[in-house]
Amino acid sequence: MNDERMIKLQHFFSNDIRIKKEIYDMAPQVLGGYVDEESVSKYTDKLNDSLIYIFSELKRITIDIFGKESNVFNRLCYLEQTIKNSFYSCGLDINKLKLFYQKFISNMESRFIDSVKSTCKGYYAPNKISAVNEANSINEFLHFMHSYIVNNNKILRSLPLISEKKNDYEYSISLRGNRNPIFEQLFVMFPSSLDCGITDMVIIDDKKLIIMVRDRGHALSMEVSLNNDIARIEYFIPKLCNIEMINRLPGVNKVNKDSVGATGVMEVKISDLPKTLFNFISMVPTDLDMFNYTDLDMFNSYRR
Repeated sequence: MNDERMIKLQHFFSNDIRIKKEIYDMAPQVLGGYVDEESVSKYTDKLNDSLIYIFSELKRITIDIFGKESNVFNRLCYLEQTIKNSFYSCGLDINKLKLFYQKFISNMESRFIDSVKSTCKGYYAPNKISAVNEANSINEFLHFMHSYIVNNNKILRSLPLISEKKNDYEYSISLRGNRNPIFEQLFVMFPSSLDCGITDMVIIDDKKLIIMVRDRGHALSMEVSLNNDIARIEYFIPKLCNIEMINRLPGVNKVNKDSVGATGVMEVKISDLPKTLFNFISMVPTDLDMFNYTDLDMFNSYRR
């Protein structure tokens, strides 16, 4: 794999979490109940800046992965125009802005998830990208991009595989990217007994590691950054399987039933990173935590 391709894929993985966090930070809850004209005006400025940033990054990523002449890029351009026009039409009407955020920023329709899942599943390179034409929000488009890339055997295998193993549940744990002794040791120490789905660890550079863990919060994403002897762990949980459990997580920004996912940050000494990281993953709720025990058989039949 050439260095240019590696850089492009690294760009996607490093920006995926940042865009998700930006979506979270754009939520109307940031107003904290203050809806005077000045507060709403500042909020619209923030929304505008966020939209500019998000579409700029999504365009770069889409061109890198699919090309400028692709149907995916065309869909993104269509969404950008549609979403920005809708945003401008809201003015300073807070109720319209709330509806705008829900419809065009955070919305994730179950039928869209099912459509993406049907074309981007397992580790087989998807032949179809038609699901992207059903994306009507930024969150849905990002979900398609993420699912396409992390489920695409060809793309993942273009990242140098450093090591791979299976956990006790027969799901793979892989380490790819650039070699780094700290992150490689973290992979070796990753407990096989930890109940997770497919886990991808991607070393971006000598200071940054991206970890994607399926079946924890649906698809837990973490970015580990090293700075001297400190490790900073930023995480995003897209699905609130159990609000009470999520609000007990270390470093979490508290959530409620109206929250769009959950984010949080932890800082620990690098020497404490393995213990802290693995304990944190074990605390993130799964779909199982949404059901009664009588529903387990049904759940297990659908679990990936």
